[in-house]
Amino acid sequence: MIVSAKRRGRGHGGWSKNNPYLQERWVEFAINIQPASLVQRLLPVRQQLSMEFEQDLDIVQTVDGMIMDSYFSQIKSESMPGSSTQLSQFERISVHMLTNNISFQENESSPLRKGNFDLLYSLCTHASAHDLLRQLRDDSRDRVTFEWFKKFYEEHVSEYFDGDQPFGRADDFIDALLRTPPSFIELPGKRPEIVDPLALAERIISIRSEIAEEWKYQMREVKHDHIWLNDKLIRAMLGKSIENSQDRKCED
Repeated sequence: MIVSAKRRGRGHGGWSKNNPYLQERWVEFAINIQPASLVQRLLPVRQQLSMEFEQDLDIVQTVDGMIMDSYFSQIKSESMPGSSTQLSQFERISVHMLTNNISFQENESSPLRKGNFDLLYSLCTHASAHDLLRQLRDDSRDRVTFEWFKKFYEEHVSEYFDGDQPFGRADDFIDALLRTPPSFIELPGKRPEIVDPLALAERIISIRSEIAEEWKYQMREVKHDHIWLNDKLIRAMLGKSIENSQDRKCED
């Protein structure tokens, strides 16, 4: 691969960027890229991330088992005289659990561990919302609930899931659903039905735990994939080495 780099010119190498008489000069040099060598360096990173993701998915499942208890406990405490309204509908404990996990583990975490965890947490939540929509769509008894949740999702997906998001948006999505009061919905030709966002939040949390379990299995399979990949890698590198040695012999 040929790489071009600016050697000198306006605003480069100490030269003034406002001098119109300076001519830009570029230098080109070749870089020899060996794909097998890159793969050799990528596999350990992939292995580490898969191990961390498996641990992080354990945290997701643990958090899922505590959210609704925290929600009902908070509702109960807010009903007591003199209590104040909390900013969140439940205690946000996922990051604290991750921090404790990192503190007690023997191996050093990857540089972007907390960011990766938040992305994984958000992806699990997003996937569970999609799964719930499919379940509601496929059950004729849930037609009203499907239409309501579809509208809720479409109105909030860009706010909580699309693009670059701040930390903790997965919990914010669940929080927004828990804050939404029940609604009476009437579709054409149907009787009015009540839609309970609390029940939908519980289903999303339950589905998220199931998804986390499936993804944990996929993360455990990475090390088995690497056995096959390392075999292919060794064969590729040996073949290249033999080819190079034969080329040198021909030149001699």
